[in-house]
Amino acid sequence: MVAVLIGCTKKLTKTDVVYENDFERLGQDSVTIFDFYGLVTTSKIFNFNGSKVLGPFNNNAVIFKAKNIPDHNVLEISFDLYIHDGWQGNTKASNGVPDLFVMKYDGNTKFLTTFANQLASKQSYPQWYPAADNPTYSNAIDIKLPGRCAWKDSTQGTSFYKIVQSFSHGSDKFELSLSDALQPFAAICEKSWSIDDLKITAYKYY
Repeated sequence: MVAVLIGCTKKLTKTDVVYENDFERLGQDSVTIFDFYGLVTTSKIFNFNGSKVLGPFNNNAVIFKAKNIPDHNVLEISFDLYIHDGWQGNTKASNGVPDLFVMKYDGNTKFLTTFANQLASKQSYPQWYPAADNPTYSNAIDIKLPGRCAWKDSTQGTSFYKIVQSFSHGSDKFELSLSDALQPFAAICEKSWSIDDLKITAYKYY
């Protein structure tokens, strides 16, 4: 009798968290914030719903930079997104622009969408703008959070979304940009956004 041993090689994955921030201890570490005119803005951390979050933002760009990333072929981005007060989704302002939210990777637009907190409005999320007219709060995790400013007395004034995206990537550095084109310009009490629990993870799939 001849015994035959058959080897089996499992697929392996190497995981490295290259940036993680709950904005409690690290504050604005590796974060640069720009206003509408391209000027660097100072501290933008505030308390919301019992936790420190990064924001509030209206017509801002927020840049996160990771460097010395270990060998990898996939990056995953995840963060909590809070949509505060009177977002109107796909409804266009008098200048023809809706309440846009934009994600860029290394300077390239990778996701452009809209959110709505008003039932009369439609939103593009979880799809690209202008590809969809989805109902208000589509794919929201929680819609019963207090408003931040104009809707501060409302128990349904902020909607909460969990954003997770994975994509091919191999460079040892990475830049994530989050920005908006909220209408009307600079009406930060009328509508704004903030984020929490940002995590950038590198994966090496063999």
